[in-house]
Amino acid sequence: MELKSLEKLPAVYVCDELSTRRGDAVWRVRLSGEPWLYLLVLLEFQARDEPRMALRILTYTSLLYEELVRNGEVAAHEALPPVLPVVLYNGESAWRAASEVGDLIAPVGPSLAPYQPTQRYCVVDERHLGEDDLPSGNVMTAVVRLEQSRSPADLKRVLENLASWLRGPDDGELRRAFVDWVRLLADRLVPPGSPVPRVATLEELRMSLEERVAEWPKQWMREGMEKGIEHGLGQGIEQQRALLRRQAALRFGEETAARLAGLLARVSGAARLAEAGEWIVRCGTGADLLARVVALAAGSAPTRGDE
Repeated sequence: MELKSLEKLPAVYVCDELSTRRGDAVWRVRLSGEPWLYLLVLLEFQARDEPRMALRILTYTSLLYEELVRNGEVAAHEALPPVLPVVLYNGESAWRAASEVGDLIAPVGPSLAPYQPTQRYCVVDERHLGEDDLPSGNVMTAVVRLEQSRSPADLKRVLENLASWLRGPDDGELRRAFVDWVRLLADRLVPPGSPVPRVATLEELRMSLEERVAEWPKQWMREGMEKGIEHGLGQGIEQQRALLRRQAALRFGEETAARLAGLLARVSGAARLAEAGEWIVRCGTGADLLARVVALAAGSAPTRGDE
């Protein structure tokens, strides 16, 4: 593929009934010596796989073809361009959905089989790719590492790599695409009410994340204290614990958050809970977070003024 020719296209399709469907991303790239190949990329952010993803891919592919014909990008006498549908999946469990749309259709006899739709998509199960599976200095590696990011610090490291890899004058489209993508991922990691601002470059985005990381634990503590003033300090502590649980769920998943909730019940005092909030930001894995909060809970004997 000639990656320098990579071009992002609108991912909104209007069918004949005037209803609008939106795909996650559509790119086109020129193959060496071949016509345009359209990459239909679905950024799948669900916590579990989508059983009928093959049907969704087939729908998006058909709508994409109709849009190309409607806009005159494919003439009546021309063949439709090939499509490579890719699902980037970052859920905790392994992807198990059928990758072939024919597997979703009831079995039929040989006489009907040739008339059934067939299409397969490629799934990149990012959370289950090891470091040895990823080539160094590769943009696809950056894509996977972005999706594997569990903290703003992880995002910053990937941004630094991207800034060094995408320095060429022909990389502008990719740089803009990654800025939009990282903002979307960062918004899932930040506290509620603290959105990542719109920026134009990878370096501006990295600096913005760096400025905000130190403030998030303070914001969580402040929100907990405000709840304490509003509802009484005892209830405020409970509100702070609930807030920390939600933040842990966003970063590390529900299983880690559920285990954290039991540990936080043994942590007394707003200051110690704020320390737990800092670990939610700083820890790279859920296991690391739980280990640190176990130690925090073990040394959390109540003192006067804590509650």
